[in-house]
Amino acid sequence: MNRFIKLVNFEINRFIKLYIGLLVLTAISQFVSIFIAKSDYLNRAEQAKYASSSKALEEFISVNGTISFHHVTNNIFFVAPIAICVALMLLYIFMIWYRDYFGKNTFIYRLFMVPTSRMTIYFAKASTILIMVLSLIAYQFILLPIEITIFENSVPSELLSKVSTVDLILNNMLFTTVLPSNFIQFLLSYGVGLVSIFAIFTVILLERSFRWKGILMGILYAAFIVIVLISPILINELVLMPNNGFSLYPNEVFYIELGLIGLITAISIMLSKYLLQNKVSV
Repeated sequence: MNRFIKLVNFEINRFIKLYIGLLVLTAISQFVSIFIAKSDYLNRAEQAKYASSSKALEEFISVNGTISFHHVTNNIFFVAPIAICVALMLLYIFMIWYRDYFGKNTFIYRLFMVPTSRMTIYFAKASTILIMVLSLIAYQFILLPIEITIFENSVPSELLSKVSTVDLILNNMLFTTVLPSNFIQFLLSYGVGLVSIFAIFTVILLERSFRWKGILMGILYAAFIVIVLISPILINELVLMPNNGFSLYPNEVFYIELGLIGLITAISIMLSKYLLQNKVSV
């Protein structure tokens, strides 16, 4: 366990500068989105001379509506850093392995010489990805109430529709994707995310083990996983309903999917273990 913690800490430290950069970028960009959304709306309000009379205010609101933090979340500067974080984390799933292979002095050789199981290294890398992803999500939800407070304090109350952090999360597609309000959907979403990490690790190890043949094997393995995961839905929609006139209940599909996620995760880990111990070369 001590070596595992040290390896996780080591992996995090290797990524920490870029990670902090992502946090700073996210905060700056989203605060810029607050300024842009607020300024654009208030400029239109000033041009309409909304403050000159109650009638002018009513006319402006009838045409433009009031402003809420939803206007901010629809701004490209709010969404862009989140998209960048997602893209970089997906890229880092590959980088966390290939950097060791193609970096200076083929670092993977020294890493595999550490007196511990190669699976400890494997799980340390997977844990690093999970910690980074969950930390980014937590950071975003810590930022939200701060951003909402700053935004609402900078907009005249007569033009403002207040939104609580909880309401924003529950009614915004972006945030419900990251943090589903339904527990079943939460398990499915993060289960798919978890199995994706282990599956990509397996694909990488297949490529490292068999080179060009491994690329083809990795593609086939990825296709196999996709087919397995969507098979309950396909069977339900294309076989059961047309031929038998009944379908699986949503909770039945959920439990089947959950079982398949567990099965694929186990297969990916076992296959990765075999490759690391018997096939992977440095």
